[in-house]
Amino acid sequence: MALGLAAVSVSAQTVLGSFQGATDPTDAGWIDPGSSTSITTAAADSFPSSVVPGYAQSLQITRSGYGNDLQLQFSPAQIAAFNANSYLTFTFSAPSWSVNNTTSGYLQINSIVLNAQGYGYNAQSWANVSAQGNTGANQSGMPNYYYYAGLNEQSQTVSLNYASVLPAIEAGGEGYLQLDLIGNNGGGAPNYFWINNVVLSTAPFGVEATPEPTSLALLAMGGVAGMAALRRRAK
Repeated sequence: MALGLAAVSVSAQTVLGSFQGATDPTDAGWIDPGSSTSITTAAADSFPSSVVPGYAQSLQITRSGYGNDLQLQFSPAQIAAFNANSYLTFTFSAPSWSVNNTTSGYLQINSIVLNAQGYGYNAQSWANVSAQGNTGANQSGMPNYYYYAGLNEQSQTVSLNYASVLPAIEAGGEGYLQLDLIGNNGGGAPNYFWINNVVLSTAPFGVEATPEPTSLALLAMGGVAGMAALRRRAK
């Protein structure tokens, strides 16, 4: 039966960063590119509690203007998980206007960049990005918040479908793989935002794809074939 299951196995969701505190093991490897230090020690990064609904803690990135705000150099195990999935998802949140009492400004994720051997350093197309939540000010897929008096705290879950670029990344040899999230803010907008729960999955928004009926049939057939083979060996 094990042989039959392996033939149609579905990859599992992989958490790249939960951002639930400086001691959380899933936060290992993430750095603040501005200081080239871990997010657990960088002055621009902190882990406030209960600022984003649904998360006990969040990664707070504090930086004014355009900047490479968050970076992960994938481990070999994370590269294998990247290859086995096709979606990268994270939650991007921002405080209310009352932080600065601002009536203008913007705060956004300006680029999601993948950098790999042979593939190069490439910002991903916003055409491959979908989002759920407070998305009303997004710009052609780019996660964005416009600030005005009375704006409440904002949050959206962003999902990048990287399936179209995965073959080129794999063809490059994958001696390394790097993810950069590049933020931008201006006007009177707050100079910080929150990131939560970066995951890889087979379907958007961190969800695992359900096998098609034909795949389920093959799974059952593989299991039956495996059991039959075991019976023959037992004889």
